[in-house]
Amino acid sequence: MRPASYSIPDDIRATFVRLLAYMGGLAALAVAAASFFAAPSEIFAAFGPASAPRPAWSTVERPYPAFELLMPELAGSTYNYAIQRRAKDGARKDMLSWGEPAEAGPYVMVEIYRPAVASDRFLDASSEIATRIVDYAVTDDVKPDGQIDSKFGQVPLVDFAVAPQGQTSSNERRCLGFARSFNQPTMQIAGWYCSAGREVVDRSMVACLLDRLTLVNGDAELHEMFAHAEVKRTFCGQRNPILAATPEREEGIAPQEPAKLRSALRGRLSHVP
Repeated sequence: MRPASYSIPDDIRATFVRLLAYMGGLAALAVAAASFFAAPSEIFAAFGPASAPRPAWSTVERPYPAFELLMPELAGSTYNYAIQRRAKDGARKDMLSWGEPAEAGPYVMVEIYRPAVASDRFLDASSEIATRIVDYAVTDDVKPDGQIDSKFGQVPLVDFAVAPQGQTSSNERRCLGFARSFNQPTMQIAGWYCSAGREVVDRSMVACLLDRLTLVNGDAELHEMFAHAEVKRTFCGQRNPILAATPEREEGIAPQEPAKLRSALRGRLSHVP
């Protein structure tokens, strides 16, 4: 039998070893807990940008135009054709523009919006235009301004004014907006014509703009709609395409021989009482 004096150091040594084991276990648990709580932030840092919500509308990189609008009066302005798609339902916007809100000269925007579902409903013209100019420096609020006749039927108009960002109302430009919705197919044509300064926009300019809007690529329903509208075309205020040919029709008008033209005019004049 070993003396009692030799058993005390052995007990202390064993207790010390157990304490070290316990402390090591606690340290391991602490490291594991820290790694667990830090993991979400590390994962978010690694994958956060990729999993961020996509924008409601995305711009098509190489747009294939579905519509055409020839405006010789705006030949000196910068022209842009853009297409935006909405990822959640496939809705589409075709946007044709000339100039910029802060540049000199007229500024024109035309948007053809085609929702993905026929149940979508459109707002009144004032509300539709107001939602599209929220990023502009609006110096005179949107308000109804009657309507005009077009090949698409009657189109409601709105009046408003904008100015370049950071400038006073003395630099404002008057604008005449429009918005017209359709049921077959479900779509909306909206936009505005802004003058170079504070002069009021001629309503006939907007009517002519709508008159010249044509379809170059679309489905059968869209082609049928534009074909019916073309029958009502006024050629910018005059029914006779020879007297007021728009750029779209100039190539299709066959020139008449001078002798035949003089004979036709002489025959018409001879019947005048």
